[in-house]
Amino acid sequence: MKNERADQNKTILLYETDGLMTEFDAVVIESGKDEKKGSYVVLDRTAFFPGGGGQQADTGRIQLRDESIHTVGDVYIEGGNVRHSVDTDIPAGEKVRGILDSKIRFLRMQIHGAEHLVSGLIHSTFGYDNAGFHMSDDSAVFDVNGPLSDEDIREIEQRANMIVFENRPVTVSFPTPEEATSIEYRSKLDTYENIRLIEIEGIDVCACCAPHVDSTGRLGVIKITDHEPHRGGMRLTLTAGMSAYDDYAALHDRNARIMEMLSSKRELTDEYVKALYDRMMSLKEENGALKKTLTDTLTESVIDRIGKRESGDVSPEIVFTDCLDPVGLRNLVNECTGAFPGTVCAFLSTEGGFRYIFAVRPENAGTADILSLTADFNKACAGKGGGSAVMTQGTTTADRRDIEAFFLSLKA
Repeated sequence: MKNERADQNKTILLYETDGLMTEFDAVVIESGKDEKKGSYVVLDRTAFFPGGGGQQADTGRIQLRDESIHTVGDVYIEGGNVRHSVDTDIPAGEKVRGILDSKIRFLRMQIHGAEHLVSGLIHSTFGYDNAGFHMSDDSAVFDVNGPLSDEDIREIEQRANMIVFENRPVTVSFPTPEEATSIEYRSKLDTYENIRLIEIEGIDVCACCAPHVDSTGRLGVIKITDHEPHRGGMRLTLTAGMSAYDDYAALHDRNARIMEMLSSKRELTDEYVKALYDRMMSLKEENGALKKTLTDTLTESVIDRIGKRESGDVSPEIVFTDCLDPVGLRNLVNECTGAFPGTVCAFLSTEGGFRYIFAVRPENAGTADILSLTADFNKACAGKGGGSAVMTQGTTTADRRDIEAFFLSLKA
């Protein structure tokens, strides 16, 4: 099928028929300045992809005949023309050589091609369409408009990798509108005009504007690294090729560190971690029981002390502790206010000071006025906090001696 789309551009789009081309010769046919992007050139032919179809624009260099190098920082389409952002002006008529950042281009093609393959398999197997696509340099995130089980996803992943190993051809075609109407292909656009199709032999045909590899073998291993329900369908994340290798190498290194810490065999780290997790949960349960016993014991001690007060003494009851957690401190305060008509002021030792809770029974809130007490305390003891007429909470950097001195001053 003839690429009639090429006749509509000033520039021959080399990337449309050869995604593996990373160097090419060209002539500058237009140069200028963009208000936002700066200097640009339009070439008579280019392998630089201007971005689209979920894949980012290429970057690289343009080399002149005098061997001076100009950085291509962006490639974009403006007025139907492919513009190459360059760091300095290049005059029209100049013969140049374009050199792409080939490593980045290839990584992107591997991931993009893997997404085509996986989406195509999902479509042919379950009838779901691709409902969204975003690609970075090391992964692709895409949505399909139907649910998939863990088993479904594993099966699709395995089939995709088998197709990689079969090294099936990946071809490009440019059907006319008449030809396109007789071809079954995936597309987000309801049109038969200016179609470029990417076909994975026997597996998938999809409309796409981005450069692709020429065979599935070049995709390398494909791994679906994450999946979750999304708007009635599924959102999947995959990586492929060298990015999949980098991901595997990073996981291998992390697993090796776990092996060293746990003295575990490579294939048994999950069992060792599970045993460690079970032990941690058991200790957490034991710790919770011990904390409750400790809270109950301290609470009983405070209530006993309250019971020995002189009749009518409702001055604040001050409690200091360094062996409870914030939950235990609050439980202690709640129990003590139930046994005491006055204000309970509890302090938990922390690094650099204390966490405090001041509380009173609701029926005594009007006379206790702990909001005023808290404000006076914060001012005198470098405290921060507040709350309601029944309970206030905060922190202080004062030491115990200064805190005790503040409450003694209330009795003076």
